Amino acid sequence: MVAFCTLLTTLLLCSCISAAPIGTPHSTVIPLTSKTFDEYVTTDNANTLWLLKFYAPWCGHCKVLSPVLDSAATHLAGKLSIGKIDCTVEKELCKRFDVRGYPTLKYYRDGEFSDYPLGRDLESIISFGAKMSQSPVKIIRDVNKIYEEMVGGNSSNSSNGAAVAYVVYDPPETTTTATTEGEDGIDASGATEEEKEATKFTQSTERTRVFSHVARKFQAHGSFGLISPNIDKADVAKILEVGGQTNKIPATGFIARIEEDVPTKFLTGEVINTEAFTEFIKATNIAIVTELGGHNFRYASRRGKPLAIGVYNPDDEVKTSKFRKEMKQYAVSGKYKEDYVFGTMDGKKWDKFLSQFSITKAGLPEVFILDVPERNYWQDSSVLGVADFIKAVKDGEIESRLQEKQAKNPLEEFSQLFIAYMPWSLFAILTLFVVVFWLALPSSDPIRPLVPSRGEEEEEEPKKDK
Repeated sequence: MVAFCTLLTTLLLCSCISAAPIGTPHSTVIPLTSKTFDEYVTTDNANTLWLLKFYAPWCGHCKVLSPVLDSAATHLAGKLSIGKIDCTVEKELCKRFDVRGYPTLKYYRDGEFSDYPLGRDLESIISFGAKMSQSPVKIIRDVNKIYEEMVGGNSSNSSNGAAVAYVVYDPPETTTTATTEGEDGIDASGATEEEKEATKFTQSTERTRVFSHVARKFQAHGSFGLISPNIDKADVAKILEVGGQTNKIPATGFIARIEEDVPTKFLTGEVINTEAFTEFIKATNIAIVTELGGHNFRYASRRGKPLAIGVYNPDDEVKTSKFRKEMKQYAVSGKYKEDYVFGTMDGKKWDKFLSQFSITKAGLPEVFILDVPERNYWQDSSVLGVADFIKAVKDGEIESRLQEKQAKNPLEEFSQLFIAYMPWSLFAILTLFVVVFWLALPSSDPIRPLVPSRGEEEEEEPKKDK
C-alpha cells in the first residue's frame, strides 16, 4: 500500500518544475516542458550549449543515467547545461524531436539540435563538455606527433569509432600572401598569444576558413587539426606515406582525412567549399574498423551497408590482437571491402545482445554480418577467418537468417502501458483496488439468499385459524 501511494504521488507530481534562473550558468539538471523549453534552451545567452535527456519514468536505463547527469551538471557549470524532458508528459515535445527510444540524448548549439555521439558514463560526458567549450581546430606544430595529438585517446568515445581526424595544410607561400580579415581585431582581443596565433592561422586562407567553419559544426563528431604553415612540405609529405602510398603535396595545399596505418584520403574537386567538405566528412567520418558500442551502433548501422562485425574475447589478448589486425587488413585491402562497414565488439560486455545471433563465448573470435534495417544476419562459427567467411557469404554458402525480436520485460512493458494511458489506467487501477478491498472485508450482516439452496426446505407461511 505504501509503495502504491508513493508511485501515485510521483505520477501526480511529475509535471511540477522547480524554478531555475535564466541568465546564469546552471549547475543542476533542469526539468523542461513545452512551455519553458525554448526560453531555457534557445534564447538564454548564458547557457548556449545544452545536453538534453528525453526519458520515461519507467525506463531502467534512464534511472541509471540520472545520477550521472546530476554529477556532470555540477562539474560542467558554465560550459554545458543539462536538461531533461519527461516524454510521458511532454509527448508533443518528444514527437518534435522524433524520440523513439529512452533515454535519447541530444545536444544543442548554434541553433541546431544533434544526436549526442559519445559514451553515457560520467567521464565521457565531462569530456564532451570540455571539448565543446574549446576551439574546434587544434594547431599542429610537430607533424611527428599528429596521430598522438589528433586521435590518441579518441578511440572509444566518438561517434566515428574513432582514430579518424581531418587536417588542413596551406604552404607558407599561400598563407603569407593571404589577407587575414579582422587581424587588428584579433590582436586587440583579450585572448592569449597562442589563441591569437591559432585564430590567424584558421583565418589566413579561404581553405582554412572553410575548414574552421565546418569543424565547428562537426566538433562533437570528429577531430580537426591545422598543420602549421611553418612546417616544411617535405615533412608533411612523410606522414601521408602509409602502406606504400606516396603522396605529393599539392602546391596549393589540401584537406585530408587521416587514420593511423590507413591510406590518407584527400578532399578532391575543383571547388573546395563548405558544402564539399561537409559531404566529405559525412562519407568518411568512421574508422576503417569501428569499435561498436551503445554510443555509436546506430550511427554505424545506418550508413547504407551491412555491418561485418568481429566479436572477440577480451580475456584472450593474444587472439584478440591477431584478430583485430586481420579485420583491419581486410577492411583496407580485402576484395569486398567496399560492401560493408567493419566493426568489432566485446563479446563479454555485449553477450546478451550477441546471443540473438547464435554467438557464444566459446566460439570467439568470430565474424558475422548484420543487416540492421532488414533484420537479417549471416553467421556460421565453423567458417574461420575474415576473408573466408565473407567469401562464403558472397558465394551463398552461408544463408541469411531473420533476427528474432528480444522479449520485453513484462513489468517494464506494463509500466509503459500504464503511463501511456494515464489517467484512465490510474482510474482502472484505483477501481480494481477498491473492489478487491471491499470484497475482502468480512460481512457483519450476511444477506439471506432469496433462493434456497438444494436440499433446503422453504419455510411455510403460518396458517390462519379458521
